[in-house]
Amino acid sequence: MQEKGIVIESSGGRAQVRIERTESCEGCHGCLYKDDGHFMVADVVDRVGAAPGDRVRIETEGASPVKASLLVFGVPLLMLFAGYAAGAALAPALGAPQASQGIGIAGAALFFAGSFGVLSLVNRRRAAGPAPRSVIVEVLDRQAAAT
Repeated sequence: MQEKGIVIESSGGRAQVRIERTESCEGCHGCLYKDDGHFMVADVVDRVGAAPGDRVRIETEGASPVKASLLVFGVPLLMLFAGYAAGAALAPALGAPQASQGIGIAGAALFFAGSFGVLSLVNRRRAAGPAPRSVIVEVLDRQAAAT
């Protein structure tokens, strides 16, 4: 995601950038935004040496929708098939080879239900991890008047 803003302060490779709130910002939380009316202040990495008053373009790397879809749909589906295979393979060891299909279905149901626990753990780990970082990639106007 790309945004444009004005640098409020800059020091030590970090900058505070005032940006206007847009619809694409809803629910992002990637730039450590702080509400301030229609504007937000983002704490960003300054790799280009921006100075206060500069109008800059920042980029925030958000979550990949492909990865999220694969996780939400792929993990339960994979666990469903793995549960069936495990249950069907376990049936002869339990002394009921004629019931392998039923035990496979029971295994599929257990593994499928367990997949939601796995997804919950992944979600907690992602939430506890660092937020996506925002970086100043370009100075558009030097010493622009702050509005």
